Amino acid sequence: MTGKVEIPYTSKGEPTVEFIDHNNAKFKTVTWKVPKDIPYKGKIIYVHGFAEQSSVYTEFFDNLSQNGYEVFFFDQRGAGETSPGSLVGQTNEFHVFDDLEFFIKRLLDLRVNKDEKFYLMGHSMGGGIILNYGIRGKYVENIRGIIACGPLIQLHPDTQPNFILRAAMPYANKIVPGFKIDSKLNYDYITSNERWKDYIKRSDKLIGSIRQFHDMFARGEELLKPEYVAKFDKNVPLLIVHGDDDHINDVRASRKFIALLKDQENKKLVEIKEGRHSLFIENDELFKDIFKIVLEFLDTN
Repeated sequence: MTGKVEIPYTSKGEPTVEFIDHNNAKFKTVTWKVPKDIPYKGKIIYVHGFAEQSSVYTEFFDNLSQNGYEVFFFDQRGAGETSPGSLVGQTNEFHVFDDLEFFIKRLLDLRVNKDEKFYLMGHSMGGGIILNYGIRGKYVENIRGIIACGPLIQLHPDTQPNFILRAAMPYANKIVPGFKIDSKLNYDYITSNERWKDYIKRSDKLIGSIRQFHDMFARGEELLKPEYVAKFDKNVPLLIVHGDDDHINDVRASRKFIALLKDQENKKLVEIKEGRHSLFIENDELFKDIFKIVLEFLDTN
């Protein structure tokens, strides 16, 4: 929870918070364990979107854990309690993947049962990260499935004007990489769920560094290059869920990415009718349908 803003959901479970040191950063991690009376099915490593924190996923993570899936979440470098104050937005492409590799290896090393199932799940910026991980991740052979929600491959035309400096970013990234800018995202684009929309308005600051923006856009552009996408691990099942009313990340880019996975048999893009950007915090009716789609993918892989 951020500050004194009340989370608009009462959970059945209670997450475990731990701070873990890695490469000059102290990462806040949040783990939603499966209750003892519920059969354990596997572990989900969740990679969050731009400027997000774990509390916004309280309802989603609570429901996953109540259905047998442990969820591990970490505030990425540059975000949340891992990087407060002047550290906001201070990350780069190396750290994004090095930090993720660190946590995946750490969790793999802690396994008691070597057959334990591991899944990667991510939203928006995080969705773009895990799609890239399916292509060049060091431990991708240990991943049983990847689920990307509204992945950042290309911005929607309605959001592109927010980043008018996009063309200049490669140059600005070299000169003033730490300079911070407000994304000025339209909160109505995020979700139609009023309680979560209000929570985000009062708790999150959607600010990042030029380097952070540059890297996440460049990362998305890579996902539309045929020769690069062809390297996606063919043994890793993939599910992309994307709202057809997403005005932040363009659903057409997800269609293009899926189309490039010509040799990937277990792949699926599910477009959610009237779904906005953050599907895992959408209105109650949509959330129920989306959760069912995600759970079915997890249970069958």
